[in-house]
Amino acid sequence: MNLTSKKLGALVATALLSIVGIGAISAPAHAADCPYPVENQAANDNPKDSIRLISPVLTEDNSIKRYDFENQFTIDCDWFGVGMRFNQVYVPFGLRTSLTFHAANAAGAPLVNTVVTLRANKGYSNSNAAVRVNGIKARPAPSNASDGANVTATTDVNGNVTFVVNSPDDCTTYGGVLPAAPTSLDADTPNDRNADPATDCYSQLLPSITGEKTDSADFVELHYFNSSALTYNATEVSLALLAPTLDGTNSIAGEGVVQAYAPLASKQIIAFQATKEDGSYARNQAVTVRINLANSGANAKITAGIVGNSALGSATVLSTADATKTAEDQLVLSGTTDAFGVVTFNLTNSDTVGEAMPATKTTPVPVSGGKFAKMIAELTGVTTMGNAVEFHYYKPALPITVSAAASGRKISVTIKNAIGKRFTVSITGLKKVTVKPTKATQVYTYTVTKGSKTVTVSADGKTLTKKFTIK
Repeated sequence: MNLTSKKLGALVATALLSIVGIGAISAPAHAADCPYPVENQAANDNPKDSIRLISPVLTEDNSIKRYDFENQFTIDCDWFGVGMRFNQVYVPFGLRTSLTFHAANAAGAPLVNTVVTLRANKGYSNSNAAVRVNGIKARPAPSNASDGANVTATTDVNGNVTFVVNSPDDCTTYGGVLPAAPTSLDADTPNDRNADPATDCYSQLLPSITGEKTDSADFVELHYFNSSALTYNATEVSLALLAPTLDGTNSIAGEGVVQAYAPLASKQIIAFQATKEDGSYARNQAVTVRINLANSGANAKITAGIVGNSALGSATVLSTADATKTAEDQLVLSGTTDAFGVVTFNLTNSDTVGEAMPATKTTPVPVSGGKFAKMIAELTGVTTMGNAVEFHYYKPALPITVSAAASGRKISVTIKNAIGKRFTVSITGLKKVTVKPTKATQVYTYTVTKGSKTVTVSADGKTLTKKFTIK
């Protein structure tokens, strides 16, 4: 939490942090019990963005959902943007975890090419797991607003971003211990049970874009446990696509394949999750990702790589699909499923010519002449059930732009990339007119008299207004 020294003192004074850490808070949330004076209860009511964990998917069955933290941190107090979520989750010691978040603005539109910072071993949390995030080592959480590490990454064309979290090599490095395996995935963590972080080994993580009060973000707290008794065998698994999120509103379900559209030259994060017959994760399993499948007709220019496939997960090295292959897969990636049975990879298209822009995201893909990539993930030596995924690449429509300028007693209105679209043009002293461009760049010129002139150009509820003084 981003608290001042005064606020931290108030926390200690009220004994909400008996061990000076978030994990020690367990009191029910009541507005009157906020441990410091709230200057503006509504300061966090309208977050600018949301940052949601989409891979893995955490529920009340596979994690500890902390409604008490959520209520106190956002309602009683105003520390974090309304809608913040908090999950604690158990992770087998020694396994990696790939966390994929989806970033969107207040209207729900994906935040593309946006820098997201993952605050690892967040300040005030008493996090003591010596994890590495994208290869960067996180120090123990300071007892102030600083963090053990701040790691940045950039969202893809869908607003998704992935961070690779390496298990600590030793839980005693920062004063913790490696606890026994939990009795269940929703059992209280050792820190919460004992009010003592020295009995636990955990890392608190929080993604950030604009700040605590203006982000509505998902806290994720990874609690490592002794995994020596676990076996990672699997004979049959089901594979599901977690990222990007595809459903009936933005994709087309076919026989054994899910098809979706993507802009030319786009970069995407793809995440598949493998689960066993009993619903448990198929962890630490050798996995292959086959791209541009043999005899599929897939013809898109693709480079791809398992996320964090370099030393310590510090970078992702991409390989290029061999477009000369038709009777065999053009690219095969090898990796290992993580602590949640997930394999995550980057997929980049480099074509310059693609399909026509579809009318909708669910418009059937072209029967012929398409530009697409087809892929599937499979666990090595394990019966794998799941659909292939097919991305069809199209050329996006250029953005419509409208501008106005004055020269002498002439006012010109320039409209770009709007062939066939109707605009209304209003200029002080002239009759309102409707125009319909027939060229990619259309210029309309109007003669006006001296004086102050207001130009208004409107289409689809969007309006450009400019004022000029004509001499």
